[in-house]
Amino acid sequence: MPPHLPNAILRRALTPALTTLTALATLTGCGLLGPSTYDTDETAIEAGSGEKFTLSVPSNSSLGEHWYVAEPKPAARVLRAAGEDRENPGGDAIGAGGGRQLFHFKAVGRGSTTIRLIHCPVGSCIDKGEDSATASPPPSPPPGSTVAPRVDPPTYRTYHVTVK
Repeated sequence: MPPHLPNAILRRALTPALTTLTALATLTGCGLLGPSTYDTDETAIEAGSGEKFTLSVPSNSSLGEHWYVAEPKPAARVLRAAGEDRENPGGDAIGAGGGRQLFHFKAVGRGSTTIRLIHCPVGSCIDKGEDSATASPPPSPPPGSTVAPRVDPPTYRTYHVTVK
């Protein structure tokens, strides 16, 4: 037996495994194995045209919290909204644990745009319909009082999206 035979057998056995691992790594990087999910600390997003991705933000619906896509909306030539849903492991019962609100998008054309989400604690936003909201004016003090009721202000999260 020639001395290089064990190397040839090993190479023949490992080649399919390495090919499979390389293909999986490539598909994962392209988003072809499913949409990528971005949390609130991941605000720079790169996607390929046709790729789907999800923005995941903490939300406790039992406390009346809600997120909306704020104005200005993302450029329609770059992104398309692809739905929204919630993950509430504790349910919607009062006092239940928090969950996540998920915004799904599909990259449709090359370019750059921003997605602004507005987080609305109870009483801090005006629902404009079509899953849109704007910040409410600060509450007025009740008659006979100089102290306005406390309402947590809305906050914004901005994501920068580049589609290649």
